[in-house]
Amino acid sequence: MRHFQLTSLLPFSLLFSSLAISQEFDEKFDHWPNHHTLRGAIVILNEVQDTQQADQAIFQLTGKEDSNIVVAARTGLPEQQQKRFGDRFTEVNSISFLDLSVALTQDQNELLNDATGIYLTTVSGENKPAPIHLKPIIEPIRSLFKRGGLVAVDGDWAGCLSTKSMSGDKSVPEFSPGLGLLPDSIVETRFSTNTDRLRLKSALVSYPRSVGIGINKETALVLQGRKCQVIGKGSATFFLAANTRLPQREQTIGSRQPGMRPTSYLVDLTEWRRDAIDRTLPPFPSKQPRPPFVSKGTLVIVGGGGMPKNLMSDFVDMAGGKEMARLVYIPCSEQWELPAPQRTVEMWKKMGVKSATFLHTKDRLVANADQDFLKPLADATGIWFGGGRQWNFADSYYGTQAHRMMKEVLLRGGVIGGSSAGASIQARYLARATPIENFRIMAPGYERGGLGFISGVAIDQHFTQRGRQKDMTQLMATHPQLLGIGLDEATAIIVRQSTARVVGRGKAHFYDRRLPIFPDQPDYIALPEGSTYHLAEREVLFDATAPKTDELPDQPDADGQNDPATPVDQESSILPLRPNSVFKNSFLENWSSWPSTPSWSKSSSF
Repeated sequence: MRHFQLTSLLPFSLLFSSLAISQEFDEKFDHWPNHHTLRGAIVILNEVQDTQQADQAIFQLTGKEDSNIVVAARTGLPEQQQKRFGDRFTEVNSISFLDLSVALTQDQNELLNDATGIYLTTVSGENKPAPIHLKPIIEPIRSLFKRGGLVAVDGDWAGCLSTKSMSGDKSVPEFSPGLGLLPDSIVETRFSTNTDRLRLKSALVSYPRSVGIGINKETALVLQGRKCQVIGKGSATFFLAANTRLPQREQTIGSRQPGMRPTSYLVDLTEWRRDAIDRTLPPFPSKQPRPPFVSKGTLVIVGGGGMPKNLMSDFVDMAGGKEMARLVYIPCSEQWELPAPQRTVEMWKKMGVKSATFLHTKDRLVANADQDFLKPLADATGIWFGGGRQWNFADSYYGTQAHRMMKEVLLRGGVIGGSSAGASIQARYLARATPIENFRIMAPGYERGGLGFISGVAIDQHFTQRGRQKDMTQLMATHPQLLGIGLDEATAIIVRQSTARVVGRGKAHFYDRRLPIFPDQPDYIALPEGSTYHLAEREVLFDATAPKTDELPDQPDADGQNDPATPVDQESSILPLRPNSVFKNSFLENWSSWPSTPSWSKSSSF
């Protein structure tokens, strides 16, 4: 035993030599979009003959009976065409017409200021419009979009909404700046031949951080928030450029039909934008990621579906105790605004915690530079990440000053915890972050989205209850350099340095592709409460497997519905923690108890 102890400590000396980089902040703010969700909506009608469904969508998106729609064209619309628009939108509050070839009157400017929707149309025989033709109303369009209004366009106008407007019918296109309402995108509505496809692909070679969108005839494409969908006939195809390590990405969607999977009729534009950016960066994850090691502080990583008994009390103790802890709750939500109070914060206050608050933003600029927003993180001793869909955390915080300050909580000896999405986000590699459905464990564009409190691992949750073992096997086959961790519901690992201790009623599953795989055996090690595992060395330090007892029924929950304010911690359903519930330093010959509260919690300097 003594010989094993001495030899096994050699790798630890290497780990301790890397303390200075274990919480290195190398995530970049400038690489990623500042705005992930559009405040306004866009409808593109490309040679749609039967406009009934698209018109109904426009009516809904402009405020129904409160709709005020302004129809604009490069030249004055013939009376017959004006009448046709009047017949299409009989239910709107008002409809007005603009001729963009003449100066706007004061009354027309007021109409634009009051509009809930702008419709850009064409007159038969006109050449393809360009962004220059929108000069008189560029600012009103942008203002309308910011306040949540709709911009609808007939096909040839669509390119003007993009970041880059593509012109010319040749295989090598020309470009001019667009309005950027369709961010990081290049749209092609003349998309019926192989030459058209080649032209769009050629554009992506010139602008590889862009998403190519080819819209077929008889197609109405709607973009609301961040989701794209087709209404009625036709289809739209999305492209990303190939590079030296990845093939071209392509996906075609049509209108929703019964029995379709969402991925057949929806595209999340932000995911594609992130994937386009990611393809221009060094490969991720690296072939040799930094080892899983937390130089200071503690991680509490919960698999969702409720909390192990007493774990939140232990979290408060790790953060300094009720009197000294300064806790910050960070919910995981798609909503721009969240009400106060938040249940987790109220729970902490009922526990007697003196300082507890929550932070939430969907604006990366706020998370990066708003000092009032960042202030609670400056002296936080504990942060808890809520459940939901983990890509929300990546969108809001990755690479921001808030992200840097979260890491500094650990460097001060604090504690970071989270459940479900709040578990996965703690790893540098972000697992199961697909914005449309959450059935795929690998999400192009979001794999580089983890907040990276611990490197070299991929964390999945609700593991056995949702049958996610094969998903982790797939991820390990793709990225064998990572250590896979699957956490059952109401189960957690508590991590200090490289030691993880398992607590709760389920098991923690560890996938190590340095070990051989046998077809008749699991490709993971599953450890119950009380067990310890060394993450960097990938070895079991103690297996607390006990004789089987009667299985308790699973208590699955929907992602985002496992708020720690309502833990599953009844005496009848959760195995109690050991008397000294804070885990022990198990890479010493005998487990020596770690203090129930960190030493800094008793110091006036923290």
